Amino acid sequence: MADSEQLDVLEKRIESLEQIVFGCAEKDALYPKVSESDIKCIESLVEINNKLSTAITGKKRIPKAFSKVSDLKMCLDPAYSDELTLSESAKTDTVLAEEEFLKQQAARLDTMQQLEEMIDSEHIKAVPKFSSKLHELSQIHINQQDQAALVTEDVQKLLDSYNTIVTLLSKQFVKWDETVTNLEIASQGKK
Repeated sequence: MADSEQLDVLEKRIESLEQIVFGCAEKDALYPKVSESDIKCIESLVEINNKLSTAITGKKRIPKAFSKVSDLKMCLDPAYSDELTLSESAKTDTVLAEEEFLKQQAARLDTMQQLEEMIDSEHIKAVPKFSSKLHELSQIHINQQDQAALVTEDVQKLLDSYNTIVTLLSKQFVKWDETVTNLEIASQGKK
């Protein structure tokens, strides 16, 4: 009875390996025929198995690691990790906590679906045709901004020069006014 169970387990294992190797393809058409190379392959596998057995003999940790491979596969399965991390009540609480956010997203999705006609309009579809023109206009705009910056600098220099000249003239006029006032006072004193 135990031998038949072991054979069933072995048969299932072979079927799963065939499924991995052949996938959806017809396995009988692709299955290798018995040949001399098959015997070499089996001999190579036996030799590798013997070498592995010899390498792990006397080492306690390696068989323990091999025994935990199935546990590792189970832990790496996303469905299993979801089961461990959140219970159904926790998932429900999470959804309820995010209810307002989910309603906002649903409203936005409805708006997008209503605006789908506009998004699929000829005007939007024609945007790639005009991207080169838009690029040219962007370059022209950047050049004009650079030119405007140069003009602004020139105007600033001219205003600085103007203010300097006006300030000097104002000081000169003040000195002339003082001189004229002093001369007028001096001429009135002589009379």
